[in-house]
Amino acid sequence: MKILVVGAGLSGCSAARLLKDRGHEVSLIEKRGEVGGLCITRTGDDELRYEPFGARTFHAKSSRVREFVARFDDFNGYVHRKGMIINGRLFPFPMTKAAIDGLEEKERIFEELKNRPAIIDKTNFETACISIFGRTLYGYFVKNYTVKMWGVDPKELTAEWAQKRLELREDDSEGLFKDEWQGLPCHGYSFLLERMIDGIHVMVNTTSFDPAGYDVVILSAPIDHAMDFKFGRLQYRGLRFDYSKDEEWEDDDYGTINLPQHPRYIRKCNFKILHKQKSSHSLVQYQEPVAADEKSVPMYPVNTEENNRIFDRYLKKVCATKNICPIGRLGLFKYLNMDKAVEVAFDMVAIIESYSEITSEERYKKIKAIAKSH
Repeated sequence: MKILVVGAGLSGCSAARLLKDRGHEVSLIEKRGEVGGLCITRTGDDELRYEPFGARTFHAKSSRVREFVARFDDFNGYVHRKGMIINGRLFPFPMTKAAIDGLEEKERIFEELKNRPAIIDKTNFETACISIFGRTLYGYFVKNYTVKMWGVDPKELTAEWAQKRLELREDDSEGLFKDEWQGLPCHGYSFLLERMIDGIHVMVNTTSFDPAGYDVVILSAPIDHAMDFKFGRLQYRGLRFDYSKDEEWEDDDYGTINLPQHPRYIRKCNFKILHKQKSSHSLVQYQEPVAADEKSVPMYPVNTEENNRIFDRYLKKVCATKNICPIGRLGLFKYLNMDKAVEVAFDMVAIIESYSEITSEERYKKIKAIAKSH
């Protein structure tokens, strides 16, 4: 098959490599001047590596994902631990029951936890969170962070996000992820992705293409943009970044610290810790959420019922086209962790190879099922 992949981020590069390895003729286009998408790594003046679109820790349970990415670079073994600052004090994230003792309203919090419902209220994000944490903890470190991050009332977000991303630890374990295999590529994500697409025809600074020239076009770009916003714009959030050099860091055990009570920033990241670099200097990145528009980079799909309905219309429309197949966070309008982005690429190979042989309804159902499973 002759295949074009649109977008050279992690999803696009993974799909391109997997299909190339299966003997297909694959080309890759990228609108920016380099491959990597939101995963690019830079090296600063002090030789410290950093990710200009935000820190990213790779973690995976799947052996096929681990083995795949490990083909292209070694990983540094960094195990991600995250903190959060509440009322000027540093706490672990996720919150642990032991850490609650450090909060002034601990008695009320423990009482609320004791009276939590047996079944999570899945009406919306806020009701689900209050079912998990109680109202006081929710107010301390979830609500304001969520409003800043997503730019909508938490009641407008679906409950799915609360159950997947938030928890209260019953034990004292502080690692953010429970996967045994974690880390960042030793030479950075740009290096890894460039090696991933070695031998594949790549065109950067390219946005135009003729779908008729290919058996399948794999779309890892925003699906609403690709369909000329026929059903309206999907909501995405982006980030604005500020940097600080050599600032005092609260605890070197934490590579990232959430700032739920800050008026603008949601978190800060210390790249020297994340990349496990030895240096007398440090580089800290502060992240401020912004609405994604024509002038900013879409990073996070906003998971509301209305957005999901609009996306569903786009997915049906794309599946009804002759040869366009969406993939990745922007193509599938789904917040995918890095391991899940690679997992989706693996799962999509069989659909892509049979694209011309299955009906639009079959395409829609299969793609929908894959997206839902991750």
